[in-house]
Amino acid sequence: MRIFTLWISLCLLTSIAAKAQAPAFCDLPNREKELREEYPAILIEDQKFQEFIAQWVQNNKDNADVRDNDVYIIPIVFHIIHDYGTENISDDQVYDAMRILNEDYRKLNADTSAIIDDFKAVASDAHIEFRLANKTPGGSCTNGIEHIHSLATNNAGESAKLNPWPRSKYLNIWVVRTLPAGIGGYAYLPSTVSIPFLAPYDGVIILSTFIGSIGTGSPHYSRALTHEIGHSLGLNHPWGPNNSNDVECGDDGIDDTPITKGSKTEVCNLNLSVCTPGVIENVQNYMDYSYCSNMFTAGQVTVMNGTLNSPSAERNNLPTESNLVATGTDDTIQTVCVPRADFYSNYKTVCSGTSITFHDVSWGGVVDSREWNFGDGNPATSTDKDPVVTFSTPGWKTVTLTVTNSAGNATEAREKYIYVSADQGMHPVGFFENFEDPNSFDNDYLVQNREGNDSYWQRLTGVGYYSSNCVYLNNYKNMVGDIDNLITPSYDISVGGPAYLNFRFSSATNATSSEFINDILKIYSSTDCGKTWTVRNTTQGIALANAGYSVSNFVPVGPAQWSQKSILLPAAVYDSNVRFRFEFTTNGNGNNIYIDDINVSAFPVGINDPDASSFELHVFPNPVTDASVVSVYQKLGGTVNVKVVDQMGRIVNVLYSGFLSEGEHRFELSKSSLAASGLYYLVVDDGLTLSREKLVVQ
Repeated sequence: MRIFTLWISLCLLTSIAAKAQAPAFCDLPNREKELREEYPAILIEDQKFQEFIAQWVQNNKDNADVRDNDVYIIPIVFHIIHDYGTENISDDQVYDAMRILNEDYRKLNADTSAIIDDFKAVASDAHIEFRLANKTPGGSCTNGIEHIHSLATNNAGESAKLNPWPRSKYLNIWVVRTLPAGIGGYAYLPSTVSIPFLAPYDGVIILSTFIGSIGTGSPHYSRALTHEIGHSLGLNHPWGPNNSNDVECGDDGIDDTPITKGSKTEVCNLNLSVCTPGVIENVQNYMDYSYCSNMFTAGQVTVMNGTLNSPSAERNNLPTESNLVATGTDDTIQTVCVPRADFYSNYKTVCSGTSITFHDVSWGGVVDSREWNFGDGNPATSTDKDPVVTFSTPGWKTVTLTVTNSAGNATEAREKYIYVSADQGMHPVGFFENFEDPNSFDNDYLVQNREGNDSYWQRLTGVGYYSSNCVYLNNYKNMVGDIDNLITPSYDISVGGPAYLNFRFSSATNATSSEFINDILKIYSSTDCGKTWTVRNTTQGIALANAGYSVSNFVPVGPAQWSQKSILLPAAVYDSNVRFRFEFTTNGNGNNIYIDDINVSAFPVGINDPDASSFELHVFPNPVTDASVVSVYQKLGGTVNVKVVDQMGRIVNVLYSGFLSEGEHRFELSKSSLAASGLYYLVVDDGLTLSREKLVVQ
């Protein structure tokens, strides 16, 4: 066996939209490289692992079935990371994935009959069996599947590896909705995560559509988990320790897997022979990117068995008898666990008389019976799995679900879970909200904190524009992708227009470069009490960070750090029951945001960029430096002139003149492009509206 450096993190890519184009490569090696540069101790651990595996292979090279009829049992736990969507897969789908895993690793899969003659002799039983844990790390009852609500399921990565169980006792599998572009799943090799503080990275993260062959899964992608666990057990791709197949011929260092180039097409060429004339490549190997995989070789089995005897990443503890007892995966354990009550509805705000469907998604144990309580809803109680309920009286509603089986029962009660609006708007046009009345905020505004974390909209005393109060969102160093909503009371705008939604905001950034200022504030309107929403305005990037850079928790000081915003409302919003939603999405480099003086008026606030304009204009930083950026956000495509003039109106610099498509456009502006220090004006003209902003050059 040839020894190689096992330091590339490995992944499986997907091309679901076009099945003729198979996976090619991913960017995970960059993350692996960063880890090794940051933690050189990984290289030492890697060398130890290589030496152990080399010795193990030498000792067992003539005995592929190392333990004869003995089997390595691996306890496994699935963490379903979800936002109550289709990614919240059923236990049955997990059980189906477990069936496929065990068939593949024990060579019990029906398609072994399709293995071509060149590899029938080396196709081997791995002598590895996977069992769902029956005991948690604390010794409590479990079915080995936990469901965790988190927005981290979207564009998931290391931050989505929530609640990892000790890797010395369990193989962790995280199931998510989406991964970075093109990735279907990935896992690190044992030596990469061998250092104890990297243990939370250990395990497999994979798309829900790649789990099992039922539900959101499919037979076509059902071998992805087999592939990723192979990486966790020390195997590379057949072309070597990288994710770039079909690039050049490579070797995984295992004698009975031929040198291969790999293939990008999902139409498998079982006669592929491009690297060594006359030698057929092992396209059907589980560690290839092919979708006709059905086998491990004897050499691969030896490496995986060696990994399970290696101390690297504590793999050698997984199959021990003591660990099987501790995890409830020995042959004597048969348990029924008390279920965990969980539910959701697609709507949280509705008009009175609207029907809402509730869904029981309890987990952790089979539910034999359930009982819902909906207070003054119709019906008030139900034993259905997905009851339909109507609320006729306005106000907050508490929903309670109790689930029961032979092991016991559990109850989940959620106060203020549904808000039912009255038929008529609470406030007329002209109502001005300065948040002086705490009861108004507590009773009339709806706060949606989907993550349930410490970042949420709340009333704040001691800070404001006209008054000494406002609302703010604690966004300092917040989690990437966190979304928080603030929903206003209802307004009666049936008198007609023109009508404007006006407010003031103050927001800072923790990013030192404009390219990393990516937080977004969207304003929505709803005329059906929040059942459906329509976007009315988007402010993002430099335009949102109006107070500039703040290294610590930002608090506005004085009116200069507040901006005004006015949104012209279309005729479709002139209704008797209108709500507005302030939706803030953080991208990890932002800071706190404050909002004050919300009002609906027949007049716009006096701002430089009224919504009648097709653009928004901002400069960051200002005073101008050699790294200043002019941001022009186009709401609609059109012809725009962007220029710098001096105090006499003379043109100093033309940054752009011509058509700009919809979206954000950035132009460089430096001191060297201006004549001297002093005061200038940035002028933007779209043919309808002319806007200017002061430029200070120190």
